[in-house]
Amino acid sequence: MNPIVAKDITRYYRTGRGVENVSLSVKSGQCFGVLGANGSGKTTLTRLVAGLDRVESGEISVLGKPAYQRPSHLRRRCGVALDSPAHWENLSGRQNLWFFARQYGISGSDLRRRVNESLDEANLAAQADEAVAGYSFGMRRKLAIIEALVHEPDLLVLDEPSAGIDIAFQDRLIERIRTRCEYGKTTWVADNDADWLARAATDVILLNEGRIEARGSVANLMASVTVRNRIEIVLEQSDFSATPNINGIMRFSCKENRLSAEVDGNPELPIELLKWIIASGGRVRSMEVRSVTLHEALVRHAALRRSES
Repeated sequence: MNPIVAKDITRYYRTGRGVENVSLSVKSGQCFGVLGANGSGKTTLTRLVAGLDRVESGEISVLGKPAYQRPSHLRRRCGVALDSPAHWENLSGRQNLWFFARQYGISGSDLRRRVNESLDEANLAAQADEAVAGYSFGMRRKLAIIEALVHEPDLLVLDEPSAGIDIAFQDRLIERIRTRCEYGKTTWVADNDADWLARAATDVILLNEGRIEARGSVANLMASVTVRNRIEIVLEQSDFSATPNINGIMRFSCKENRLSAEVDGNPELPIELLKWIIASGGRVRSMEVRSVTLHEALVRHAALRRSES
């Protein structure tokens, strides 16, 4: 039994945004990522998985039961942190976390241990006994995430978890998700940060206007992209017009004083390209090398599917 199964689900709001005819299945031990622009349907789909909204048509099950109005024993097996965390402002971070842990059935020495470990993990121990009203946005986000994780849920649902949190906690959250995968636990993550999601997720979909445009495992998607890096170069002059003949450069363009090249993963290529430009009379002002993102891999995969259909 897969923890999440959706068949032709549709849900729209008055704004016209939502999801339409979405079908997917998430297995135990997967971290299932959802990418898409603002308004693409990520939050709508996440709320349906979390059981907060009801589908208008189609079916969605979570842990073997309908996602909406799931029984209390199944709710305890889930942890949910949405993009707008809500807390009791006058209570401390520790008191808020304590409350959530108690609601999930944790008590006694195990309760104290998990609360303290979670606060340490989020680097909130020093502010744990301060009122949440004085917390920054990032602190609130981290508190919401550890509240969803404190009981080690079978299904963890996160909406925009990387937004506003520090790099150290982003890295710890990735390690926590990977450990969950190893133990057969399932994680659902909707996020805008393709680089972060590429590190956290095992499988991913790209949403566009409420529909799934592309899907696949992160490893296969990234391996399918022959262009691995993009090199952007700004020259001092604007009359450069040469074209390189270097193995590994898939695309090259020159417009005024800006050069752009898409290349394979050979780490020596940026140096070779730089040497060629200088030898050809170019005077380099700046150079930037960046990797092709998971989002770009999904977009290319979607384009390839459209061209084959």
